[in-house]
Amino acid sequence: MHNTSSPIIAQEALNTKASTSSELTVAEFIVKQLTAWDVRRIYGVIGDANLYLLDELSKQTQIQYVACRHECAAALMASAEAKLTGRVGVCLATSGPGIANLMNGLGDAMMDGAGVLAITGQVEATKIGTDTKQYIDQQRLLAAVAPYSALLTHADALPYILHKALIRSFTMGEVTHLSVPKDLYGQKVQGQVHPYQAHLHQPVRAPREEVRAVAQLLRDAERPMLLLGRGAADAAGDAVALAELASACVTATMPARALFPNDHRLFAGGLGQAGSEAASALLAASDLVVVLGATWWPEDYVPAAMKLVQVDLNRAAIGLGHPLHKGVVGDLGHFVPALLRELRDERRDRSAWETAIAEAKQSWLLRMERECEGGIPSDQAGNYAASDKQDIHSNQADGSVSSDVVAQPVDLATESHEGIPPQRVMRILSRLVAEDAVITVDTGDHSLWFNRIFQARAQDILISGTWRTLGWALPAAIAAQLAEPERQVVAVAGDGGVVQTLLEFVTAVELELPITLVVLNNGSYSMERNRMLVSGLSTEGSRILNPSFTGIAEACGGRGYLSQTAEQFETDLKEALASPQTSLIEVMTADPIVPHTKI
Repeated sequence: MHNTSSPIIAQEALNTKASTSSELTVAEFIVKQLTAWDVRRIYGVIGDANLYLLDELSKQTQIQYVACRHECAAALMASAEAKLTGRVGVCLATSGPGIANLMNGLGDAMMDGAGVLAITGQVEATKIGTDTKQYIDQQRLLAAVAPYSALLTHADALPYILHKALIRSFTMGEVTHLSVPKDLYGQKVQGQVHPYQAHLHQPVRAPREEVRAVAQLLRDAERPMLLLGRGAADAAGDAVALAELASACVTATMPARALFPNDHRLFAGGLGQAGSEAASALLAASDLVVVLGATWWPEDYVPAAMKLVQVDLNRAAIGLGHPLHKGVVGDLGHFVPALLRELRDERRDRSAWETAIAEAKQSWLLRMERECEGGIPSDQAGNYAASDKQDIHSNQADGSVSSDVVAQPVDLATESHEGIPPQRVMRILSRLVAEDAVITVDTGDHSLWFNRIFQARAQDILISGTWRTLGWALPAAIAAQLAEPERQVVAVAGDGGVVQTLLEFVTAVELELPITLVVLNNGSYSMERNRMLVSGLSTEGSRILNPSFTGIAEACGGRGYLSQTAEQFETDLKEALASPQTSLIEVMTADPIVPHTKI
């Protein structure tokens, strides 16, 4: 998800000159160095070991300090800003329990390759290694999530270790960490504030012979397919042209859904359980898959063996966890246009493949329409058997897609309580959310329905992709609204996840952010509960006694809505999206079982 192929650092930062000074304190130097790298915000929670840095932040206006209610949310906000903007996200915590609370949010950044710098206060240098209050070896604590973690032991070491941390977070998408003993903040630094330099986003161009080799593979393919990931953001328009030129079917990871028009004739939907059966079937029928900027490869929904080409800026991500015919390292913003130039005379007839794509897509769209009108149709209720994987992958020898691939239902009675079908909630969101909105989607059952139903346009979709923490949506929405104040921001969460970070609603209200938080309330941890149901397990622990989310929103100073019908939700959503207030819509939903559910 981390992208360094375009210059996202402000021009003022590029024009900053290196400066050596022995007049700056450690606290002053940190602020100056972060400013030189165009850091706009620091998300954090106050504590005894970071007071001097907070004092310094209060004396300037270039970096906004965002006071959060919990350190986990602060780290999630920093991760979300890094994912959305490409800049380094920064979070701040105190020693002991403060840094411990950062761990969950830093896990998200680490797993999704979001460049985040965590700055934490530490006990006095003379007390490191003792039993003093709130002491812990912070480098050992963060070793699992921060490849680079440094303890400042002398003020003059700060210029080097802080610069190194920023470079690694920005260029490698790593979580980095700096511990500062609280008695060092006032010491003078002898050293240089390092400016951001343009070579750090210099494009990495694939050799022309590599482009030609991929072009030849596409020419030879009868049934080509493209898988787009968020790393293809700089090549979105060219990816459409490439698909049309090569008659390539297209699927996408959830964060990349908006990179390709979802209503395009060649788009087959998302990939995996939350995607479309059409995409899985067409993927199995394909004779060449070109992966552009994606690492998502869900084993249960893809063929065990196939001809796969992967192009990515991150060479370490190529070939991990899936078969690989050819790997190419390069910026997709340059690679895809170069590939188009090589294929400009391509005229191969792939009408049979285009017909197969159209038929699978039409069958899928009709099914989605039925689901949105009344939940999962009775003839397709419940779950899909584990044998689906074999059925999906056993296409005809000629590569055509059999008509029964899209649906292999197994009847399974559910215990869904009455409420609005989540499919209909997602359809309404798809219709009413602004075309250029930022949508933050929490982890949970609702995320599967979102990816299954939502028709993306030009939105940015932010998720906790690999870490999949509960509570992601609201902190991410706060960071997104601060980073993109002119854009509409909508957070979508379930009742099981939203409680993890719900008090950050106060943070949003305090900052006067016009975020709309949609909470799907079905009274359960539905993803886990439904997995228990289909496996014949007890559903112990899956039911939730919820508070009034609407009441909490109003108690926090925001606006609360309670939607008990689809019509009411549509009305409430229109009003909330048009309001300058921070709003929460509690939607009473059913909990049908998502197809293909299993443990």
